[in-house]
Amino acid sequence: MRLMGTALLILASAGLGCTAAYGLKRRAEALRAVRRMTEALRLMIRYEALEVTEIARRLSKDTGLTDLGFIRFLPEYVSRMEADFTVTFSECWEHALDRDAGSLLPEDRALLSRIGAILGSCDCEGQISALTLAEEEAGRLADEAEERCRAKGRLYRSLGAVTGALIAVILI
Repeated sequence: MRLMGTALLILASAGLGCTAAYGLKRRAEALRAVRRMTEALRLMIRYEALEVTEIARRLSKDTGLTDLGFIRFLPEYVSRMEADFTVTFSECWEHALDRDAGSLLPEDRALLSRIGAILGSCDCEGQISALTLAEEEAGRLADEAEERCRAKGRLYRSLGAVTGALIAVILI
């Protein structure tokens, strides 16, 4: 019985380490999706001059953005915006972001908030310029997150297993 408890303790701490490493990986994937989203937004605005309601609909149907959970809630809030003219698109974006920000850090969320504030707020060229800057920032954040995932992911997994083994040795 004691041996089984020790094995479970080692597995549980190793699992915690793997969970922490997986969180780092999810953030990096989400930031890559933010970068793809800003690129898609720029193209939608530049070549099609779409309205924000159509942009929201297209984003929600884009299968490449599944790492951004808030996107699936955006059409729901936009439909409310169309019914109630006192709500702005940026407020709808914020509500959707509040509902599911995923594994993003506050600085990542701030970038997404700025993107939502950009859409539909100025002329096409102004939006495109602002989205270009947002895309560069998303790329920088994604690169940092990937580097952190490589460096600390391995550390978290190893540390979890070693901690479990250390506790097991102390208990035995």
